[in-house]
Amino acid sequence: MGEMTAEDRVGVMDLFARYARAIDTGDLETYVGNFLPDGVIEYDGTETYRGRDAIRGWLTTLFAGGRIGVEPAWIRHFVGLPYIEGDGERASTVTYCVIFARDEKQRVLVPSVGSYHDTVVKREDGRWYFEKRIIAADLGSFTAARDEPAKL
Repeated sequence: MGEMTAEDRVGVMDLFARYARAIDTGDLETYVGNFLPDGVIEYDGTETYRGRDAIRGWLTTLFAGGRIGVEPAWIRHFVGLPYIEGDGERASTVTYCVIFARDEKQRVLVPSVGSYHDTVVKREDGRWYFEKRIIAADLGSFTAARDEPAKL
């Protein structure tokens, strides 16, 4: 196992950016393709999805709700810089995430403040993939919203 290079760290961060962009824009295949074929998502200790087919099914259900993965955007994932420990083939990461949502009155809400706890691996194609992603709703949700949209 080699040392984790700056290129490896950027590759891991690119994986996280692809993930957030795919879920926010409804790109199901890119989202699923971020995981190894036997990859796992654990959602807040209550749900587990193993393998790309199970992950695809879960995300399809989320998209069917009509608020995730559609334009104009109802939801946006804002992901912080990851804390990465590992080598050039495998790493563990922790990343904070805030999800913003827009309601019918165009108010911005914060339905989730949480973190991702990941195991990522680099494959022969040079890309990093999720082996396991644990999604934790650390602070729960906040529903405070202004009655009128903020004017900038």
